[in-house]
Order: sequence, then structure tokens, then C-alpha cells
Amino acid sequence: MKAKTIHYILDVNHPPPLTSEQKIRVEALKNMPDSEIDVSDIPPLDEKFWDNAVRNPFYKPIKFE
Repeated sequence: MKAKTIHYILDVNHPPPLTSEQKIRVEALKNMPDSEIDVSDIPPLDEKFWDNAVRNPFYKPIKFE
């Protein structure tokens, strides 16, 4: 059986409204202190990471006259 691919187009300037359940979850996260956020699955950024880091090649600073 072949899997069907579903494509969604999201207008980031006009996102769909949040459901009441989503609003409750967002409010709970907003009120959570930083000390309660589980970051154990985020690896530390050591010097080796920064040795391989590159500047965004598409970044162009805005020139003001």
C-alpha cells in the first residue's frame, strides 16, 4: 500500500486561530518558571560546535544612508 502525502499551506501572517485546548496549553507554558523546563534532551554547545559554525550565507545587512 502506498502512503499518501498530505501538503498544508500555512500563511504565517494569518495563522489559524488556536483552539481552546491550545490556548490553555500555551497559557500553562507561559506561566511555567524556567527552572521547570526540561532541557535534558538538548546537547550542550561546546567549542567543537562553534568550530564548525558558519555565518548565514543569505544574510545581507541593511545599509542605511
